[in-house]
Amino acid sequence: MIISASRRTDIPAFHSEWMMNRLRAGYALVRNPVSRTTVHRVDLTSGNVDCIVFMTKDPGPMVDNMREIARMGHTALFQVTLTPYGKDLEPGVRFKADVNDSCLDMAGIIGRDRMVWRYDPVILNAGISLEYHRRKFSMMCSEASQWTDRCVFSFVDIYGRLLGLEGAGVIRRVSPEEMDAFAGMASEVARDHGMTLSCCCPRRDLSRFGIEPRGCLDAATLRSLDIPYDSARSDLREGCLCVRSVDIGEYGTCGHGCVYCYAGGDGWIRRLYSDDTELLWGAVMPRDRVVDLRGRDAERLDRYT
Repeated sequence: MIISASRRTDIPAFHSEWMMNRLRAGYALVRNPVSRTTVHRVDLTSGNVDCIVFMTKDPGPMVDNMREIARMGHTALFQVTLTPYGKDLEPGVRFKADVNDSCLDMAGIIGRDRMVWRYDPVILNAGISLEYHRRKFSMMCSEASQWTDRCVFSFVDIYGRLLGLEGAGVIRRVSPEEMDAFAGMASEVARDHGMTLSCCCPRRDLSRFGIEPRGCLDAATLRSLDIPYDSARSDLREGCLCVRSVDIGEYGTCGHGCVYCYAGGDGWIRRLYSDDTELLWGAVMPRDRVVDLRGRDAERLDRYT
């Protein structure tokens, strides 16, 4: 079983102590995001978990915990989202140079082959042009190539709450021509820095630029690291090529406040929690049904994002 920590929130940045306490206890409780009266008890012992994938915009708070995680017998991967946007779009994200330094520290502990850089999402608006991305991607690629050899990007999807941001001019749809222009630029820059570039959930064939569709949590990476995985795809959204995993996060518990976040909502605030709770947020109520989740039972939870 592969654990995702997490697509729903940023556990390394804001809940690292909770994560460590759950690993020490050997389990975590996760409320089903669709069936809210169902709580899954996820076995986090090393005998049941093949890999923990940390998805974050700031790995810094987890750096000092990685050796303990390794002593527990766990294998860890990191997907770090580093984008060129300012506080208008990412008000709570730490200074990017400091985040990059934390990535270097993390790679020094777990290895650069277990680190992936996400340049996601690619946004265009009145103040963010293709030329802006050219300058920023080149600079960030030079820095990220010190701690990873893989970059994955995707273009912003306009749906749900982002429709209002499109109407306000904060975010707009990326045209096919702009996708091609970005892909041509990014592939050249990545190649110059010895990095493999892939696209997540592509809506356009970019193979002529040497860019193939590839899952963020992809089978090829897991095979190269001898990490077992379920061959079934997670199918989290259209075009997703990720392998199946179990997410132990909870929506509404991230403090970054990124305005484009698909997991957020209007008036979204960071929920309070305690480091020693079984659930990331809240508590088990008398009406709840607690269901043990181990191994291949994970498909029951992976169906929900």
